[in-house]
Amino acid sequence: MELNNKSLEILKYLLDKNDFAPIKELSEVYNITDRTMRYTIDKIERFLIQNGFSYLEKQHSKGVKLPVEDGLRKFIDTFAGKYIPYSYTHSDKERFNYIITKLLQNTEPLKINYFEKKLCVSKNTILKDIKGIEDWLVDRNMNMVKKPRVGVFIEGTEIDRRKALIDLASETISTKDIVNFMNRKIALSKINSLQFDTLFSELDIDFLNNIIIECEKTLDREFSDEAYGNLLTHIAIMIKRIQLKKNLYIPDIDIENLSTTREYNIAEKMVVHIEKKYKISVPIREISYIALHILGAKVIKNSDSINVRNWSGNGLSNIAKTMTEEIEEIYNTSFGNKKEMIIEGLIIHLRPSIYRIKYNLKLMNPLLEEIKQNYEELFLNTKYVVRHLETYIKSSIDDHEISYISLHFGAALENSKKRSNEKSKIVLVCGTGIGTAKMLASQIEKEFYVEIVDTISSRVASDMNMENLDFIISTVDIPNLSKEQYIKINPLLMEKDYDILKQKFKMKYGVQKDYEMQLQKVNKLIAITEKYCIINDKQQLQYEFMYELLSNNKSPIRRCIYMLNDLLTFDVIKLNVECLNWKEAIVEGTGLLEEKGYIEKKYAEAIIDNFNQLGPYMVVAPGIVLSHARPENGVKTLSMSLITLRNGVKFGNETNDPVKLIITLAATDSESHLKAISQLMELFMNSYDLHAVMKATNKEQVLEIIKKYSKQ
Repeated sequence: MELNNKSLEILKYLLDKNDFAPIKELSEVYNITDRTMRYTIDKIERFLIQNGFSYLEKQHSKGVKLPVEDGLRKFIDTFAGKYIPYSYTHSDKERFNYIITKLLQNTEPLKINYFEKKLCVSKNTILKDIKGIEDWLVDRNMNMVKKPRVGVFIEGTEIDRRKALIDLASETISTKDIVNFMNRKIALSKINSLQFDTLFSELDIDFLNNIIIECEKTLDREFSDEAYGNLLTHIAIMIKRIQLKKNLYIPDIDIENLSTTREYNIAEKMVVHIEKKYKISVPIREISYIALHILGAKVIKNSDSINVRNWSGNGLSNIAKTMTEEIEEIYNTSFGNKKEMIIEGLIIHLRPSIYRIKYNLKLMNPLLEEIKQNYEELFLNTKYVVRHLETYIKSSIDDHEISYISLHFGAALENSKKRSNEKSKIVLVCGTGIGTAKMLASQIEKEFYVEIVDTISSRVASDMNMENLDFIISTVDIPNLSKEQYIKINPLLMEKDYDILKQKFKMKYGVQKDYEMQLQKVNKLIAITEKYCIINDKQQLQYEFMYELLSNNKSPIRRCIYMLNDLLTFDVIKLNVECLNWKEAIVEGTGLLEEKGYIEKKYAEAIIDNFNQLGPYMVVAPGIVLSHARPENGVKTLSMSLITLRNGVKFGNETNDPVKLIITLAATDSESHLKAISQLMELFMNSYDLHAVMKATNKEQVLEIIKKYSKQ
């Protein structure tokens, strides 16, 4: 009985769950249809029975469950980690990666039948794989050589071979795979078992682990798991290549004073242990290359802060400062007294990045596509400010590196946003007397969402402890403080001063008009529109007007008693739904309300008819549909539902497709839902919270965000 990798993953999922798993849940996790999942479950069951275990427990309402049996976990772990011919079917990609890895490592030609036996496939299958490998090699400055009755081998420089091996390892062996292998000495999958055998056979893996740990201790740093895996793989490849008398020949490394760095000194000590252990002689170039890997390693803890301020002399500090301030400007925010810490953190991140970029030590971010999709704006803005770093190092920066920098800025912006929901704590410095200071403090507190905790003189300000403060506002120059450390304004608070303060602080808004006046204004706008146009959907027009008003004013409009969290509750939220088309997506959204008895079935039909007749006008913003029909189309109770789609669905709106979020509204009249819609629109305008909703994995995350916007 054969299993493929997907079947093995599902088997391990059931093992770890140790409870019933509904077919629907399994289908969603592994992104396959319910029918395919049932077929796979049957296949897994036959596999277990043939290996002496019991049938799966199956209940229609609960799903499937692995039987609790002695030895089952050990058997599955052993099966997953060992190479067992004819018991496992490798995918095209798995065969492809293994064949390349083996050929890159080998110094002699390998015959086709070697791979036939190892992978349990036909000669034609291997020849087809090799054809694809040829194109892959050409892109990396190498060639495949095929000789009849001799075999196949790869021609290319040693540096290109090693880069290819490192790339393959980072793409096909996850950090989790390596860490697990280090701890348990068993692979998580059969393809990993083959790859680890190729990379680490005849090497003492614990020895390699220990010299890397010693490196971390000496530097007082903790490498990220990814950096650890890359360094481990690089050293393993280096040892095996030197054993094969394949030394590394690379152009002169022009890092100034590389041999005087701590990293080079540590690399030398590592090499001494390696030479003694494996009875080899490691060339100086290899030491330099290990030092580069250490310099380029991502860290998660760094006690010595890598002497951040030492980098100010060579311009990196200024680059980090420029990038950070440009992000502040783009997002119209201020990092306040956290700014210096953010800049220092960015320098710590950029320092190893520079070595990686300049010397082509690739860094792979497994979250790249998710970041591009869910944080597109942040990613593109980071890409824009990174141009300063590209100019500085005279080299382009790839998307993987940019994605990590965007995460740094994302965290800073998120913290800034959290602080913006609280009053900024301010000290006011005034040089013209206590009367002027109190008047100015009163004006600022009246207009802006701030708390002035003290008014002081400029002499005292120089020694001010900013630990619990956000800003200093001053009407005079402050000795010993740079212009970036405080905000200078005119004591009379001129118009330009308001503009400066508006960039830093959230403004207070006047008392909101009551519900009747606001409703009268919206209805008046609609009445004016009706004089000149035929309105196909008055409700939708209300939402459009509201969206524009909120976009311009940023002022929450007080509507009525129904809050957003009154309507969007746990029972009417569904996440990561899989739909083939827009009609299925509409039905999923209305289905939640129909199940609760809030609407009739014909409500979904009315919405679909509206789309067919009028086009995708309900796609109100990028990735968002506000799905609705008229009250007389089957609405029983004012209600709302929220669903997110696992994969975006096209609704026919070129600007805003694909759709990832569908809000279904069932209104009983034209007024009672407007407060909730107002709050919903505010959520839509906050890109961070909106993306958090779209990528949420549990309902509690969504409800927490909804609660934030559901205030009087």
